Amino acid sequence: MDASRLEKRTHGTEEFPFQIYPVSGSQDGDVIPYHWHPELEIIRILTGEVGLTIADKRYTGVAGDLFFVGTGELHEIRSGHGGQFRSFVFPADFLQFRRTDRAQTELLAPLEDGRLWFGTTLWAGEAGNPALQKALDEVMEACAEKREGFELRVKASLLTLVAEGAGAGLLRSVQRPARDYKTQLLREIVAYLNEHCTEQLRLTDVSQHFGMSPQYFCSFFKANLGRPFVQHINFLRIERASRLLRETDQPIMEIGFAVGFENFSYFIKRFRAVFGCTPSAYRKAGGG
Repeated sequence: MDASRLEKRTHGTEEFPFQIYPVSGSQDGDVIPYHWHPELEIIRILTGEVGLTIADKRYTGVAGDLFFVGTGELHEIRSGHGGQFRSFVFPADFLQFRRTDRAQTELLAPLEDGRLWFGTTLWAGEAGNPALQKALDEVMEACAEKREGFELRVKASLLTLVAEGAGAGLLRSVQRPARDYKTQLLREIVAYLNEHCTEQLRLTDVSQHFGMSPQYFCSFFKANLGRPFVQHINFLRIERASRLLRETDQPIMEIGFAVGFENFSYFIKRFRAVFGCTPSAYRKAGGG
């Protein structure tokens, strides 16, 4: 069950396992529910406000802020209406050298095996931020132009980012237990709710499924995922609805019922609370 919330998508290609999200043509102002993946991720806030939860901590990012997600960390992005971000996702071994030298042994090997990574946040204006932003600009430029050799330009820019981070003292030793009980349980809860969110879920049934009382489950859930159980279910349903609005011409009322809402007016209300607009306006803006 734990693996079912592990992202199934391939980031980039087998030959070039690097990807920037949202991909070209996607809608900005998106919500990405809790998930985890073995790749490293750098999240760059472009405009507006973006809410994030990384591990069990919640943040609000604005233009210029950077966030770093380590291997296997549960995280969620809530950009809503007006918030724009770019995520750079790549495996840690993407930057490895074949030849062993000091850069390999002191920086790249520890980064690959999870012993070294950036701290979670690097706010706009903090020391080191401009140099990292410049490196990410170069990554985005290389990916946009796609000239011969752009893959090497991307790797070179990411290596520059790591080097600048090391020089600014931004890299941290990571001592994260790979399989502690709480993390495992949270992954299982996230996986279960993602799989069943369009069904009529009852708190008593879900809490019983995980061997908890409803009261303890609610307390544990809110303390670790940052929102009440019902609010999270609605969030997952709205995320599904936003995808259907972008990717299909299915009628809006039909979408609301399909993702699990029994009341159409309530669906409109919850959608507006997340995106700041109606489903109809969202579809028009995104060309769904």
